[in-house]
Amino acid sequence: MNFSATSHVIGLPMEGGAQIEAMFAADPTARFELHWHAEWSVGAILEGRCEFTCAGERHVAAAGDIVLMAPFMLHTAGVSAQGFRMVMLYVPHGWAAARLAWPPGERGVPRQRVWKDERAARALAAAAQSEDGADVASLLERILRAQTGKERVPVERPPGDARVEAVCEALATEDACRIAPASFAQRLGVSREHFHRLFRSAVGMTPAHYARLARIGRAKALLREGKAPAEVAAQCGFVDQAHFSRWFRRCFGVTPGNYMVSRQRVERAA
Repeated sequence: MNFSATSHVIGLPMEGGAQIEAMFAADPTARFELHWHAEWSVGAILEGRCEFTCAGERHVAAAGDIVLMAPFMLHTAGVSAQGFRMVMLYVPHGWAAARLAWPPGERGVPRQRVWKDERAARALAAAAQSEDGADVASLLERILRAQTGKERVPVERPPGDARVEAVCEALATEDACRIAPASFAQRLGVSREHFHRLFRSAVGMTPAHYARLARIGRAKALLREGKAPAEVAAQCGFVDQAHFSRWFRRCFGVTPGNYMVSRQRVERAA
């Protein structure tokens, strides 16, 4: 099972029209900035190790480990300097909820974020590498069913201070991409320092960082719709396409262009 020296993404069509994205990584220089995914993240470490934080907690995943993160969990990651290989699958919540009969707007809670299961790690990587959608689906359902209990929580971050929620909603929209987050302090009638404390306490990051991640998330959705990277960069408020490309790769491991190639390949095969 050979991976290229850099990360690349493929799409795996699933029943019902869903698509799971698989990122294959073997780049010892890879470092991922604080970000989130709207999907479940299920990874298999095949060689080396990956150090990451999730929801403020530090974890280390080594060869033979499975990694599981719920949607919208803030995380960072860095990999070992030698012999690193992994595959990370991004699983749409709608697909997982349908398979596990979760109520609308709710999800299960992972029992653990990292655990040793060499057999499952190898099987998951092999199924993704061979682009066997049925096998990938079966393995993912088995993992999610085994690692989530009866507890249910909201899929997205639970709502908090109404003023902060209004800011978050505005920052995630297309028109707000060009609004300096600090200007929201004036709208709320509080000082910039108080606004930053309020926002960071509720969301776990600065308004500027949240705005960037919201733009990146919107950009990914637009790329999925078939928009060109240059058009997406402009629409989402990045200085230029190079700036957009750097941040996209820091969060998702591949450039927007390479991401588009993988999407188009799946569409042609469908």
